[in-house]
Amino acid sequence: MQNVHPTVQPLLRIPGAPPPISEQELQRLRSKAWADVAALEASDPRYHRALQDQVQHNAHMGMQ
Repeated sequence: MQNVHPTVQPLLRIPGAPPPISEQELQRLRSKAWADVAALEASDPRYHRALQDQVQHNAHMGMQ
């Protein structure tokens, strides 16, 4: 809620919601999530092929 004015923040908080996580914890969770994605892609060649197909399609359509 960094982009919310401090006087409004308490009104937007959900009762019983966990506190926000630290920046270090966020980075750790992001790294773990990307490692999980890489492991999933490596476990099945269809994921790699689908990604190649998507890249080729995007290139054909003029997308980056």
